[in-house]
Parts: sequence; C-alpha cells; structure tokens
Amino acid sequence: MIGKKSMLHVAAMAAVLASTGWASAKTVCYVTAADSHAYATPANKALQARAAELGIEILSLSQDFDVQKGTEQLNTCVARHVDGIILWPLDPQAYIPGLARAQQANIPAILINSPMSDDAKPFIKSFTGPDVYEEGKLAADSLSKALGGKGSVVIIAGQAGNGTTIGRVSGFTDRLKETNADIKVLDTVNADFDQQKALVVSRDLITRFGVQISGVYANDDTMARGFIDAWKEANPSKAAPPIVGINGQKDAFESIRTNEMYSTIVQSPVEDGRLAINTMAEIMDGKQVKDRLPIPLTVVTKDNVNAVEPAF
Repeated sequence: MIGKKSMLHVAAMAAVLASTGWASAKTVCYVTAADSHAYATPANKALQARAAELGIEILSLSQDFDVQKGTEQLNTCVARHVDGIILWPLDPQAYIPGLARAQQANIPAILINSPMSDDAKPFIKSFTGPDVYEEGKLAADSLSKALGGKGSVVIIAGQAGNGTTIGRVSGFTDRLKETNADIKVLDTVNADFDQQKALVVSRDLITRFGVQISGVYANDDTMARGFIDAWKEANPSKAAPPIVGINGQKDAFESIRTNEMYSTIVQSPVEDGRLAINTMAEIMDGKQVKDRLPIPLTVVTKDNVNAVEPAF
C-alpha cells in the first residue's frame, strides 16, 4: 500500500517533471543519408543541436548511402514506436512500404533534403529541403550563360535512382530544352556524390571527349572538384571549361575566385537540418504544416562570390 505522503510526493514529482518538459519529451527517429559526408554531416549536427534546444530526443540511424540498409532502419523506427520519423530518402520508391507502416502505427513522418515519387505523398506530412529540380534549372541557366547558349557539356550526376540526382539532372536538361539552348549533352555519368569517384569518371570523360567538352555540370561541388583535378592531370597548362556545381562549399567559392569553377548554387545544410526538426516539432505539437517547405537557393559566380557566405 502506498501511504498518503508517498502519493503526495509522487504527484509533486509529476508536477515538477511536467513543468520542466520531461512529461512531454518526444523521441524522433532520424534516418540520415550518412554520418560522414561534406553536406550530410553539418545537416545532421544542426538537426541534433536544434532538437536539444527543443527538448526532443533524436534516435539517429545512418544509411551510409545504402538504400536497403535505410529501408531496414525505417522499419526499426516503426518498431521502436517513436513519436516521429525524419527520413533522408536515397530512392524515390523503396521506402514507401515502411512509410505506410509508420502511418498505420500513427507515427508522423517527413522527408528531409531529397524528394520521393508522388506515390509517397499520402504517407508523409511534409518534405523539407532544397528544390532540387529548381537547382537543375538554375544550373542550366548559369552554364548556358557561361557558354553563350552554345556548346557541348558533360553531366557528372550523383547516385543512380536517387531523388536528388533525378531532380538535379532532369531540371537541367528540361531547362535546356525549354530555352532552346544550342547545348548538347555528350554524356551523363554517375559518381555517387563522391570526389574520388568523380575524379575517375572525369578521367574517362576527358579521354573520350577531350576538347569537345565546352562545359561541365556537376550535381555537387565535391564532384566538380573531381573533374577539376582530372582536368589538371590531363591538361596542366590549359584552363578547364566552365564548371557549375551545387551546394556552395568553401572550396567551390575559392575555385570560383581562381576561375577553376564558373558557379555554384548555395544551399545551407544547417538550414536544411534545422527546418526538418522544427517542422517535426510543430507536427508533434498538433500543428498543421505545408506539404513542401523549401530552403533558399543562391547562385554564386565571380560577380557576387565575395558578397555571399559559403554554406559550409
């Protein structure tokens, strides 16, 4: 039997816990693309830091850019009966069964950074992050300007089947058609958002096409650096063709200053991470959120490179 004093003590402790927020503490399962990556790492850290400010516990699981691993981790999130799920999808379709299970378990889920197909929309509350299709269009306009609307280009894409890759490539090619640019795409190759892989595929592109390459579109700045390094190896005394990247890294800013790159598109990983957890916090509080919440994008060239802050 619990005495009257003990009952009062328990009630008092419950009141204290409620006043400090512990009674309503939430756990969010965050399935991130990777732990160690130029863009994902600062996004992860920003999300974790903001979650701590909000009193939200984060169960972080890293896919290491492995879709199958990610689908298994999503199922783990559902089995853990967490209060919310933030998913960084690496494939437009693969996670849909897991998202459906989350919905059946009344666990709200959102996407961060990368889109999925429209088939996923019924199972998510929102998608936060950059508009990757718009980034592709901005990249096309930028490279077209550098080439005077005429030339032959190569595309160094990210992962095959990845939503970000699909958006950034299709936005680019669609924009070229839309503007009737006299620009031919010689080839599109995948380098998995990896600098070393981009170096290898760029060597092959340079061997196959050589001086035919009048412009380069890389799906991110790390892969742009891979092409720059490959070009320097093959043509040490010749300037590289105009190169457009995405992400707005410090290295890209310096490459723009030294004329090794033409432009980059800034998207902040810190804003990416913070927006995702802020959105999930609102959902868990019972608030309505928009189904699409983008982060700002800025095209940086030599004209404004000293007036804009790098993303990371």
